[in-house]
Amino acid sequence: MRYYYLATVLLVCLGFNNAFGQADTIKRYNLTHPVPAGKMKEMETDRPDVTESAYTVEAGHFQVESDLYRHVRNTSDGIRSIENSYHVANYKLGLSAKTDIQLVVPTFVSNTERDVQTGKLLNKKSGFDDITLRFKYNLWGSNGGKTALAVLPFISFPTSSFENNGVQGGVTFPFAAEITSEVKFGSQVSASFVKEDDNKYYNELLYSFTFGRSLFKQVDGFVEAYTTYSTYTKNADFFANGGLVFSVNSNLNIDAGLNYGLNKGTDKVYFIGFSFRH
Repeated sequence: MRYYYLATVLLVCLGFNNAFGQADTIKRYNLTHPVPAGKMKEMETDRPDVTESAYTVEAGHFQVESDLYRHVRNTSDGIRSIENSYHVANYKLGLSAKTDIQLVVPTFVSNTERDVQTGKLLNKKSGFDDITLRFKYNLWGSNGGKTALAVLPFISFPTSSFENNGVQGGVTFPFAAEITSEVKFGSQVSASFVKEDDNKYYNELLYSFTFGRSLFKQVDGFVEAYTTYSTYTKNADFFANGGLVFSVNSNLNIDAGLNYGLNKGTDKVYFIGFSFRH
């Protein structure tokens, strides 16, 4: 039933796109008729914060957003786990004025677990992780306005060389608002189903909000908070995040930051990455 739900969401989004497309009076752009360089908007990205962007990639253009290096630390029940990820890339293609399709490909991931007291290595695994297919439909705001809302269904395939997660997925609703010309607000709610240790699927909910601000010429900063709730653990986890984004030019950003778990036993995440549009 979960798979039918994801397929239904995707088909509904495509249907909305076609229905609204027929009513558009503005000039249409698509894969075969890309948005001209002179008419492209400021590049919008789903990274580096957890909150997804409510905007889509310009029609006919390609965008890649990547964690060049991501370091995750966690200490729980006397075990310290460390995960290092390299070039976890989100490849995105603008399909129309309101839609894009995305493929998240983790190039290489390594995990180690050690006993905190003895330092003994308990487990080590590495390799290629699960691939995720995402589709974003902008309900409003991609073509102008102070606010924007999108729907983003996603599904992950069990392509990992070291885990057996099965098919997982869900749907996210990102919202964006322009408070001033220099201050931006974003928020999202997300519901997903994940395969847990008992080989059963459970729901996981996420809510986040973020504020971004221009700090200096070509440099922006953001602060963010988000919480997750798992129906498997019955626990809510809280995170405080922050980072900087340096705009090399209108089509290239470099970013760095952290996601800091506030609860005992939650992840501490440090990352550096980039976004590029062509």
